[in-house]
Amino acid sequence: MFPETISDKLADIVVKQSTSLSAEERLALLLQYATKAQALWLAKGANGFVMIENGDDIILPVWPHADLVMTWDVAAQSDVTPEQVTLSEFLNTWLPGLQANQTGICVFPLSQEDAGIFMTAEELKQSLEEEAK
Repeated sequence: MFPETISDKLADIVVKQSTSLSAEERLALLLQYATKAQALWLAKGANGFVMIENGDDIILPVWPHADLVMTWDVAAQSDVTPEQVTLSEFLNTWLPGLQANQTGICVFPLSQEDAGIFMTAEELKQSLEEEAK
């Protein structure tokens, strides 16, 4: 289904298949593809990176590919563009900052009903490092 090689553009069928995966399968896809591509993707709006507010919690959504950012209903309904962050920068700068700010991470959300897997910055860091081994 998902390309074995790094691809700038995903075929429509691959995007559709990716959105039919369970939250656990989407997490596995993020871990595999982000370590292969050495990058992951965030949603960026006019005022910076898009965060989700859930009560007192602030959560950063992440995706394995630019084309998948726009599958999130929030991104599709607003002025959001995918923004690539290298895996090195994410591991060394973003995750420590998110951890310090107690900001959670949501992996490959699709909608409010299917928000993906929620993780702490430390949990995602450990998962990415394990995948890279």
